[in-house]
Amino acid sequence: MIGSTGSSRRPPRRPIAPAIVMLTVIAAAAQAQPPATGPSVEELAAEARQLEDRGAYGVAAQRLAGIRPRLKPDADLELALALNEARSGRPQEAWKRLNDSLLTAAMIDSIPQSRWHEYGPARWEQWLNGRFDGWHWYVARARAEVGLALGRWPEALAAARLSVDARPIAGKEWLVLALCAARAGSVEEARAAAKQAAFLDPTLPEAWYLHGLLEWQGGRRNEAQELFRTAVRLDSTYRPPALALMRTRLPSARPDTLPAQILTGEREAAILSSPVRPKIEELHEVDVPAKVTRPIYAALPDSLSGLGKLTLPVLVDARGMIVLHDLPWVDPTRLSLSALSRILGSLTLWRFEPAQRLGAPSPTWTGIQIDLPGH
Repeated sequence: MIGSTGSSRRPPRRPIAPAIVMLTVIAAAAQAQPPATGPSVEELAAEARQLEDRGAYGVAAQRLAGIRPRLKPDADLELALALNEARSGRPQEAWKRLNDSLLTAAMIDSIPQSRWHEYGPARWEQWLNGRFDGWHWYVARARAEVGLALGRWPEALAAARLSVDARPIAGKEWLVLALCAARAGSVEEARAAAKQAAFLDPTLPEAWYLHGLLEWQGGRRNEAQELFRTAVRLDSTYRPPALALMRTRLPSARPDTLPAQILTGEREAAILSSPVRPKIEELHEVDVPAKVTRPIYAALPDSLSGLGKLTLPVLVDARGMIVLHDLPWVDPTRLSLSALSRILGSLTLWRFEPAQRLGAPSPTWTGIQIDLPGH
């Protein structure tokens, strides 16, 4: 009936707004797509290693700190992070990390001799597996170096002693011990360690210089002068021993203060906590490798037995001269240390065609073959 209030007609449907339709489509598409993910820990670790290879230690530390929460605690990762912190000018943070419970346990861990070797280019893989794959020597040496930098003499000395225990025939370890002991006031231990450092590694001018300073402090000027002369012969650009040699000739001159650095110049590349490169474990790309032009082999008595050949890593500078070597771990009980000292002392006479990078001479690590002398 027209005009009746009981009509059953329904009101027309209102059209759906286009914006609502679009939002519905976007939401459905988002649910269909997997969530976006960032780089994996493996990719970030490999990137951190590449940053180390370029000397960008501060950025490498940031990358390593970023992946720590995504992994099980790993002493190799903590050690790498501590070294990158130290190399980028953050020794306090490095010291705290080196002395935490994880790295303390790594330093005193009784590990097999198969792990008594240094990290290599693939070291990043050892950061991710949740166990310590490295060498306890690293932690002890790093503690000694950073402790020296922070003036924590007793702690540095304790760590240096452990470092020498790990590598008893490496002159650099004895040099670190000598400086730590001298700073801590253990003068006789320092003098004996400096003498042993110069004996085991005659190529280190810093060892001869420190030994000379300690002799001068003990009133033995003539002995000190001879030690300073040897240091100058090894590196004529190393000024402290040259100045000390002149000052010892002045009757009223007091002994110079102890050095602030363990190694200097290009030799500082052997300091774990220093940013000086090239580091032995890093990839250093060159266009033309270094090539031996004049090998010099020390004359040794026929009575010595041969233990076989050893590939000795050496740092060849842009002049084609060996400025540093890195003696791998060798059983000291089987060696003639006096003969090994003569072999290592002859390294300063070797000559190379230096490596080339971008058309210019470039310092780089290479390997040479030496014969290990037995008793």
